[in-house]
Amino acid sequence: MSGGIPLPETFHPGRGINWAGRRFGGRCAVVDGSRRFSFLDIQRRSNRIANALLAHGLSAESRVAKLMNNRAEIIEIGFGAAKAGGASINLHARNSADEHVHMLEDSEAEFLFVDEDHRGQVPALRDACGRLRCIVGVGWEEEGVEPYERWIERASDADPGIEVTLDGLFHLHYTSGTTGRPKAAMNTHRTHRAWMANFFMNMDNRYGVEDAMVHAGPMTHASYNFTEITFLRGARNIILNRFDPELFLDTVERERGTTTYLVSTMILMLLECGRLERAGLSSLRTINYGAAPISEENLRRAIEAFGPIFRQVYGLTEARQPITILQPWEHIPNGALQERRRLASCGRPALGVTLALLDEEDRPVSRGGVGEICVRGDYAMTGYWKDPEATAGTMRGGWVHTGDLATEDEDGFIYIVDRKKDMIISGGYNIYPAEIERVLCRHPGVAEAMVIGVPDDRWGEAVKALIVMRPGERADAAEFVRFTRDRIASYKKPKYVEVVDELPKNMRGKILRREIRDRHWQGKSRRVN
Repeated sequence: MSGGIPLPETFHPGRGINWAGRRFGGRCAVVDGSRRFSFLDIQRRSNRIANALLAHGLSAESRVAKLMNNRAEIIEIGFGAAKAGGASINLHARNSADEHVHMLEDSEAEFLFVDEDHRGQVPALRDACGRLRCIVGVGWEEEGVEPYERWIERASDADPGIEVTLDGLFHLHYTSGTTGRPKAAMNTHRTHRAWMANFFMNMDNRYGVEDAMVHAGPMTHASYNFTEITFLRGARNIILNRFDPELFLDTVERERGTTTYLVSTMILMLLECGRLERAGLSSLRTINYGAAPISEENLRRAIEAFGPIFRQVYGLTEARQPITILQPWEHIPNGALQERRRLASCGRPALGVTLALLDEEDRPVSRGGVGEICVRGDYAMTGYWKDPEATAGTMRGGWVHTGDLATEDEDGFIYIVDRKKDMIISGGYNIYPAEIERVLCRHPGVAEAMVIGVPDDRWGEAVKALIVMRPGERADAAEFVRFTRDRIASYKKPKYVEVVDELPKNMRGKILRREIRDRHWQGKSRRVN
């Protein structure tokens, strides 16, 4: 991935951070509980991180992984890795050690930053990941692990002056396919620059130095998209180490938060917490939401409670948001029928996005017909890391195929009606049945297992497992939940388990997954919730 064109200074990510440091200086940039960092603090600390990485052998495009819950270090490590010419990887904080081992080994990561919450995984990661040059403990230390603050204090706070290229690797973000094998979407400095331009063109132009982005969801997930944008606008990144309705409301009121990003489950939890009428939310101007569908009824309730400040943003790992946007003024819960039904829409294509609904032969469907959402543009990933077969399947004909099936109305609003893939979205997280099925089938008493997503009022969808036991074997639902606990992330564990005599199959022996799933969605107008 080397040999590209030198990146113009204006778009060098590290120099952008330095520019913001000089421009906004001592203003508060990051709030993490009682800790506050100015723009100059973040500029200098990210320089130290860059220089420390270089001193420990980081070379161009070396992978730098972060395994931690929400905290300020996620931001400065990301900035520091970019300044050093490395490529960042955000590991999902709720994944298991086995899942992290695969990602670290697959990406050939050389550096790993770990917070104290994940300290227990370090022995397994160290033993299994032989390429790791350095493990840095953020907020803790032990033999063989570099203590973060002392590690960066030894390095210079001057910019390292590393040049990058447009086609150099900037970021790997792991997703999964229908096979359940995690794979990494590659973003270069070119695609990152194009995405930033897309974001700035389409998102709120009022966003400035008096604003504050409240990170309520995992910063390893969609909320991370807002960190650099917020920093370059001179606004504050306000970090919550977990989502809790009381904590969120208190933080918005205390810090005068103006924008946030929520998934549908968080919105529902806020509606049910009983504190909204007493909360001081006058500063909150925009609630971005996405990652999972929200029911029209819950969205109406949310608009009534918070006001007309909701903006839906649709995107995916392979082509980051915004692909489509449903703007606040397009949320009309009490208008004409055509206006009210738009609450079920994910909006219209963003400026600079080329979007089409394509059939199985990659031909455009007629208006009102159902087709797969496909997008293309220089903001999309360049492909999957070391997986040309998966790249070819997803990026056929130059289009990123999302796997989401949708229709378009006469005004250009897009309505997602189902998923082409088997993916489940629960609480904003993507869950792939094949991955869970493989784990369940390791149980000595299981002959076959099938996993589907079923409607759930709180999480959107919940994981349900249908299990065929081996002859003479017996087990209850709690046994399977216990069995999966240490093998997959907690949010992937089945909420419902049903033991059945057999799974319906076609003549070729293929399980009729869609037939079983459809039974659970009868009476629903769409196959997402």
